[in-house]
Amino acid sequence: MKIIDLSAWQTNVNWQSLADAGFGGVILKIGERSKLDDMFIEHVNNAVAHGLKYGVYYYGHANNIDVAKTEAAQVDAWIKTYLNGVNPELGVWYDAEDNSMLSGPQNVVYPITAFITSLNAARYGYVGLYSSYNWLTNEIDLTCLPDYVPIWSAQYNSKNDLLTEHPELKHKIWQYTDHYSDRLPYDASEYYE
Repeated sequence: MKIIDLSAWQTNVNWQSLADAGFGGVILKIGERSKLDDMFIEHVNNAVAHGLKYGVYYYGHANNIDVAKTEAAQVDAWIKTYLNGVNPELGVWYDAEDNSMLSGPQNVVYPITAFITSLNAARYGYVGLYSSYNWLTNEIDLTCLPDYVPIWSAQYNSKNDLLTEHPELKHKIWQYTDHYSDRLPYDASEYYE
C-alpha cells in the first residue's frame, strides 16, 4: 500500500487527488513535546472523510527514559482526546531523528523502547519506531530493541537496504522519497501489510 505522512507543513492537501493516485493511507504528525500539531485535527478529519486509513507519529526529543515516558503519556492523552482512545489502524510511531536524543546517558534505544512499551502498556497494540537508515544503522542499538517492534525506515533510494541487512526486524514501512509531488512535499512510503 502507498502511504504518505503529513504534518502542519502541508496545509493545502488535495485529499481527493491522494485517493485517486492510489494512496491507501496517511500517517499524521500528532505533535511534539507538549504541542499538538496545528493541522492534526483537520488532517485526521479529512483522512476519515476520504476513506483513507491513518496512523499517527510523534516527533521525539527524549534523551532519557523518564522523558520518553512523559512523551508517551502526552500521546496517550491526545489519542484519548482527539481519537476517542482508538488505536489508529496504521499504528502509533515514535519519530526518532532529533540530535537532542543522542545527548542522554545511554544509547537512544532505551528511551525509544520506554516510549513504545509505555504505549503498549496503555493498550495500544501497534506502536513502532520511525527513523532514518543512518540512525537505524549507526545510532540506535537495534540488538536492544524488542523484536516485536515494527520499523518504519526512511531511506531515499531505489531499495530498502535495512530490509536486506536486518531481515530479523519487523519491517512495516519504507519511506522512499521526500518529494512525491512537485506541488507539495509529501513523504511517500510503501506499507507492508
